[in-house]
Amino acid sequence: MEPAQILVIGGAVADLSLGPVDRTIFDRDSTPVDHVSLSAGGDALNEATTLARLGHRVRLVTLLGTDPAGDYLLEQCRRTGLDCSAIVRDPQVVTSVNAVLVDQMGERRFVTARNTSLRLLGPEHTAPALRQLDGVQIASFASLFVSPRFGPRETETLFAALRRRRILVCTDMTRPKNGERAEDLAGALQYVDFFFANLEEGRMFTGETAPEAIAQRLLAQGVRNVVLKLGGNGCYYRFDNWSRYVPAYPGCQCTDTTGAGDTFVAAFLHGLLWGIPRWRCAIFANAAASICVEHTGCASSALELEEIERRATVIHNTTLGE
Repeated sequence: MEPAQILVIGGAVADLSLGPVDRTIFDRDSTPVDHVSLSAGGDALNEATTLARLGHRVRLVTLLGTDPAGDYLLEQCRRTGLDCSAIVRDPQVVTSVNAVLVDQMGERRFVTARNTSLRLLGPEHTAPALRQLDGVQIASFASLFVSPRFGPRETETLFAALRRRRILVCTDMTRPKNGERAEDLAGALQYVDFFFANLEEGRMFTGETAPEAIAQRLLAQGVRNVVLKLGGNGCYYRFDNWSRYVPAYPGCQCTDTTGAGDTFVAAFLHGLLWGIPRWRCAIFANAAASICVEHTGCASSALELEEIERRATVIHNTTLGE
């Protein structure tokens, strides 16, 4: 197998998705829904799968149990063509399974189990991968605050080790679990080349409200590039002294937002690997995310490069480029 271009670090879970549902589901003993499906998910696995779908060589770094759910996820990784050499399996660990409740607007809520693989991933599981970095150009830490064993110090150590190898360091995030602010992770953020967050996450992490202010606060902590995902409003990016809002693909029919943020990040990284301008990476990422939300689950199998490029052209014609 050729060396991986991208290292993706983070969670892999089995997602049981069902919907559409609303709060009345708790008023009935049985509720028929339009779909119930089992799929491979989790921030890191979603990113890795999308990148592989787009033609890249990807090594996934994650933790699984040796239970049936772990077997299922490992088989899905192999089917996708991921490099599984850095997947750690521990017989003492229960593999994470999420229930994903999707409402009529396509928004989702997760029901997760405590103390399963998603929460137990720690530095000892990533250490072996750091000894196999030949050929790696980008490392993506799929989500800050998902794995509590990666606190500020552990995250800084990981990012610093990657930077020493001249690898581009990227990170996404989820909601801070203990009220963490950007200043608390300043040690880690100084090594981040591309920081991704949705608007709500960015507000919680920085204490700012406007995308421009959120980006400025992150840049002040040493982040080099900030990309904020704005859902149906597209995205906002800040690169050095350049900034811009990029609209979403028009006319998108949202069915399920599961995995849309992960798809966005993966598509953006695809653009970086191809060496296209960063503002075009943002357009391409919006286009890919628009396809994801029109399907149930992360739906990386629905991503066709030709359709992404067609939608990116529509968005580009709207923004007029640079």
